[in-house]
Amino acid sequence: MAGIRSIGWWVPEARRTAQDIADDHGLALEAIVRLGLGAKAVAADADHPSTMAARATRHALAAAGLTVDDLDLLVFAGVTRDWPAPWVAAFGVLHELGARRAAGLDVANRCAGGIDALWLANALVDNGTHRTVAVCCADRYDHVLDPRRRPVELAADAVYAAGAATAIVTGDAGNDIAAWSHFTSPDLSAHTAGGPVAGGTRRPIDDAAVRDGLQLWRSRLSVSAAARVARYSADADRHNYRRLFEQTGWTGVDFVACSPVVPGPQLDVLAELGIDPAATLFTIPQLGHIGPADLLLILGVATAVGRRVGPRVALSVRTPVYASALAVAARGETLGLRVAGAGVDLGLWSPPDREAGDARR
Repeated sequence: MAGIRSIGWWVPEARRTAQDIADDHGLALEAIVRLGLGAKAVAADADHPSTMAARATRHALAAAGLTVDDLDLLVFAGVTRDWPAPWVAAFGVLHELGARRAAGLDVANRCAGGIDALWLANALVDNGTHRTVAVCCADRYDHVLDPRRRPVELAADAVYAAGAATAIVTGDAGNDIAAWSHFTSPDLSAHTAGGPVAGGTRRPIDDAAVRDGLQLWRSRLSVSAAARVARYSADADRHNYRRLFEQTGWTGVDFVACSPVVPGPQLDVLAELGIDPAATLFTIPQLGHIGPADLLLILGVATAVGRRVGPRVALSVRTPVYASALAVAARGETLGLRVAGAGVDLGLWSPPDREAGDARR
């Protein structure tokens, strides 16, 4: 089976503090602190999803002992893009890398795209059609969640940040991508829960749309709909973890990579399933929410700072109507991951027992 040979990351060095973020969005500092957000990474003008993804991919390839010429396929699984459709981000990243031999494609599935792209990469490597696949996740959200252009609707809007992470999937890794599960909500009415109103076939962009800021992201969930999404999210975790256990024969996991903006409810479900809530690490409090890249950053940072992350690791993510999870099994005592990156101060991460308690608060 295929596995994750290496993880690389690139995160902009510029940060906005909690007070900066509160001021930017016109929120009380208490609202930012309550989210657990101490700082977030901020992109410079030249930092785009394609350029950040290319930098992260170079780190991942170097950690794996590979070059750009070894790439067979690059899958881009970020949420944001340099340009609107029909532009394909994967080819933007390949262009930045100078990788003219590799194929490319985009997977657009909100924050779940990273997990689904890893499962796709596993299938392609496992059946022999590809040897080396890069899964790139890179995002910046300031162009659609710009506090200067529209007032904040939810405090959580202030969490979105910038950065990139890439996983290299090969058949000679120290681990196997061993199982995958998904759970689609039986109520798909929340599929438009967040994002721009204008810019598609239902509402093209025109002067009126721009005047009203309809091309910017906004929340469209009522209080009752938000409650239904919360119940669905908990059910999705219960379903997906149990399915991973069934497929792998595991009775538990040693480490979990998940990136909830508000950790408490997700940690409660993990505890309910017999998974130690301390068996994780959160990057959002120090970097902000970077979309699908969060999970790769969590796994990469945990490895880099010497956390025990194997031999049974689960990655999981939720969106308003879809959730997926992935199991990674070590071939030995550890995952054997090779990691490298730039822009992250690894000294920021505290011991797991204190970190999980702080995140819950």
